[in-house]
Amino acid sequence: MFQSNDEYEQCPYDKSHTILKTRFHVHLGRCRKNHRNLQMVTCPFNVTHVLFKPELDWHVKQCPDRATFELHKYQEELVGTGNFGAPSTSAQAAAPVEQIPLHTEENWDDLPPSSTYNPQAYAANAPVLRTLQGESKSVKKKFRARERLRLLGIDDDGWNDN
Repeated sequence: MFQSNDEYEQCPYDKSHTILKTRFHVHLGRCRKNHRNLQMVTCPFNVTHVLFKPELDWHVKQCPDRATFELHKYQEELVGTGNFGAPSTSAQAAAPVEQIPLHTEENWDDLPPSSTYNPQAYAANAPVLRTLQGESKSVKKKFRARERLRLLGIDDDGWNDN
């Protein structure tokens, strides 16, 4: 299956590499490891833009993906000030946000206190299979034997833990 040249990009680390655009970011991560001696940096707006250190300042000013970042930043500023028509200035005061009172009969402070959930205590009494980790083989073996008895409903009070 032939694919057009529009679907490929050239690797900035090795010009003989041509990679599908959909796999380009994966290739960059792998190729970066093989070319650690090159003084390459990544664009702050797009990780697929890899260039030499001296070119970074010029690229940051000219990067086509910077517009998306600036738009997002501008929208966050507008949302933060509550001013959606124009950018905020020091002369303009942000309009106060209208607060809607919530009427409810429920008050969590009036509920009776309850103990916190202890998953280990629950699992010790529930019909679930537990495992013991970080112990020696002999301790694990005894634990498994007690678990079998517990799950079968056999009382193991008479068993010796030695």
